[in-house]
Amino acid sequence: MRRKNSLIIPAVLAFSLCTVNAVPVLAEDAAQTEAEADTASDEASDAAEDTADTPYEKGTITETDYQSEWLNLKFTPPETVVMNTEEELESVMRQGQSTLEESSGMELGEDALSGTVYEMMASSVSGFPNVSLVVEDASLENMTVDQYFLAAQQMLDATQMGYTYSEVADAQIGGQDFRVMETSVTINDYEVLQKYCTRKQGGKFVSIILSYTADTQTEADEVLAAFTPLNADTEAAPAE
Repeated sequence: MRRKNSLIIPAVLAFSLCTVNAVPVLAEDAAQTEAEADTASDEASDAAEDTADTPYEKGTITETDYQSEWLNLKFTPPETVVMNTEEELESVMRQGQSTLEESSGMELGEDALSGTVYEMMASSVSGFPNVSLVVEDASLENMTVDQYFLAAQQMLDATQMGYTYSEVADAQIGGQDFRVMETSVTINDYEVLQKYCTRKQGGKFVSIILSYTADTQTEADEVLAAFTPLNADTEAAPAE
């Protein structure tokens, strides 16, 4: 499992560095429209506003699940998926940073990931599928998720791994709206498929990064479905 994780973590790191190092396309000065309150759902709207205004706080990892009050998300791994501990996550990221520097020629300082928090990682006992959840500060306030994806493509291309990309689409994960970019890359004779599922919340980009292979598509769908609302009575914060 460690060997297969080491194949994909450099790409996860490259993706999460995109707003730090890439020059984004022009940000649109689109005025934000206020949602009209529905009289029948005043309480739910107030709850969503409270969630959006809540200061960021990292979630918690246990042996059996991951929970985040700020994201209102819970991840309960399927039977064949194991939660990585905080120590394992840090170890894999350090290994991945070293591999990324070697493959791309980029030198990453100690503070390169200072605005990035790796919330959780979980892996199948066979290595694929695996999933990571990353929260990153938005370096530009008006940067949209689609612009973030364009910057991510620049960073992924810098790894010279030969990525291909799909059109960006919408999806709901754990009751929340995400934009999704699918990719394909061959690493050490493994064809790895990935879904980069991203939303912007509280001035931060929240990304669920799912890595799998063609023969683990069903298991990958189960992993993504394992993200559920932490509190069913709390309306999700609106995506920015």
